[in-house]
Amino acid sequence: MHIVISHAAAPGPRCRAANAALNLPHLQTLLQRIAAQTLHAGRPESLTPLAEHMASGQAYGDGLVPWAAWLAQASALYEGGQHWALISPCHLQIHSDHVAMQDPDLLQLKEEESRILLAAMQPYFEQDGIALRWHSASTWLAQGPVFQDLASASLARVRGQPVDSWIPRQSAAQGLRRLQNEMQMLLYTHALNDARSARGQAPVNGFWISGTGTPLATSAAPHLTASPSLALFPPTSGSFGLISPHAIYIEKLSESALRDDARAWTQAWQDLDTEVFAALAAQHPSDPSHGLRITFCSEQGARTCVLGRASLWQRIKQLWSAPALNHFVHDL
Repeated sequence: MHIVISHAAAPGPRCRAANAALNLPHLQTLLQRIAAQTLHAGRPESLTPLAEHMASGQAYGDGLVPWAAWLAQASALYEGGQHWALISPCHLQIHSDHVAMQDPDLLQLKEEESRILLAAMQPYFEQDGIALRWHSASTWLAQGPVFQDLASASLARVRGQPVDSWIPRQSAAQGLRRLQNEMQMLLYTHALNDARSARGQAPVNGFWISGTGTPLATSAAPHLTASPSLALFPPTSGSFGLISPHAIYIEKLSESALRDDARAWTQAWQDLDTEVFAALAAQHPSDPSHGLRITFCSEQGARTCVLGRASLWQRIKQLWSAPALNHFVHDL
């Protein structure tokens, strides 16, 4: 089992200061069983952030991690030979010298609103040979030949950031860029956006494409869901993140880390300690957790810890001082 934790090392000073004071007894018990560690480095210009790269099994090209296809598999929609993408409705802010995306979570789209928007946009996508399917208020699935081998930037790269340098510029994406312009015009006068503006909410005036890529022939269908019910640790609340057949990808820390909200970030860690790590820590080292891998990620670095039988020297050290999380993430 591989657990990948995005933003385990937060970029902001308040969360980093809170890191040293985290009280995570169950995770700390697991960290006493570390037998090996590996460091990984990311690249700020890559379409796929390091955490997603690690969660994908490190088997896919940049911008070609098939999150959409895996989600389609988990939803019993996927058929061989199809090409999929994630569509995220968003609010694009037009500035004099760049275009930025408001964090889509701030839209607080309701299911009814999301379905109304999809219904309005669907005919235009269909004209371009793209089938749209609703999955959640913030995530739709798109299927069409245009997504074949189309590298795309993760939503994490543009969330609350300028989007200009991340827009697909391949010739195959020309129709998608035109479609984006058409949707801006369509949504500008949509009654739903008028109602949102009257309530002081940002209108939905665009969409972002990500998660393109084709699963490798050897990839099994994902056995995880957005809120996985696993025998080892059924979660009590929240969602874990994207769906991968290779890892449990945890994004629970990301929102508070990006806001540098130390209180929310600390609470998210404590929730994970109770929901995820408690059951694993209770297992005897000879049980399945003996082969557990945990990867702690920052925006540009990661450390994978492999649990197993620690060396004699490691066990002696751990008798004197139990390793805290900060020891493993402070340099990421």
